[in-house]
Amino acid sequence: MNYKLRIKHPSGAEFEAEGPAEFILSEKDGFLSRLAEPGKSAAQAAENQPKTAQNPDWDALAEAKNGLIMLRNKHLGVKAGDAALLLLAAERQLKGSLEVSAISLSKAVKASGYAPERLDRTLTKALKEGLVKASGTKRNRAYHITDKGLETAWLQAKKING
Repeated sequence: MNYKLRIKHPSGAEFEAEGPAEFILSEKDGFLSRLAEPGKSAAQAAENQPKTAQNPDWDALAEAKNGLIMLRNKHLGVKAGDAALLLLAAERQLKGSLEVSAISLSKAVKASGYAPERLDRTLTKALKEGLVKASGTKRNRAYHITDKGLETAWLQAKKING
């Protein structure tokens, strides 16, 4: 069952999430913890956030090597497009970065053991479904994951982690 939550904080910050109750609660807690500690970056706030059994363990799923976030293992049933979505979500959860260049994402997908022909064609379905947004053109293209995409990646990561 899908739920929807919208919060407007007196500081002007807004939060909106739609999906399963577990996902909404974990994202809401992250949002409120970042508001409680405004001097810290998103990555530092994520480190201090208590880990619950409900949240997927992003550290167990992905790791940083040579400046790239890579999946630790190649999982059965996960295609290159899904791997790219998981990598975008891991980048946001572990590093706090909102946008990833197409070249870096392509290198990360390949280093994770997947062989997409072209990243833009691999992510076409995700772009049409609104899971990912692209900005820039040609060699200056960058991708960022939407809330809907983060929800999808969160559910997939939870399945993979068991």
